[in-house]
Amino acid sequence: MLPARKVVLRVNGERVANARVLSSQEGPELVVTDPRLGEFPVGEHFTLELLELLHPEEVGSRLPNGGWRKVSLGILIALLKSGIVRIVGHC
Repeated sequence: MLPARKVVLRVNGERVANARVLSSQEGPELVVTDPRLGEFPVGEHFTLELLELLHPEEVGSRLPNGGWRKVSLGILIALLKSGIVRIVGHC
């Protein structure tokens, strides 16, 4: 099994410290932790962006949008559940 790729997550333009998937009656739910706001669930109306930490900062800064890419809630939940990515609180 490949190790999870480390990524930074932004929710509505703000970096979050942690994200995890919880099971609920309605299905999987993404819960994020913000240092100021604490834990809260994320819905479809939030803007989610990932920054891959594979590239050195000087390469990432030259990528479109500084290397940040939008991702849907469903895709992010699938990536986290499968272990493909791991959210880290800093870069």
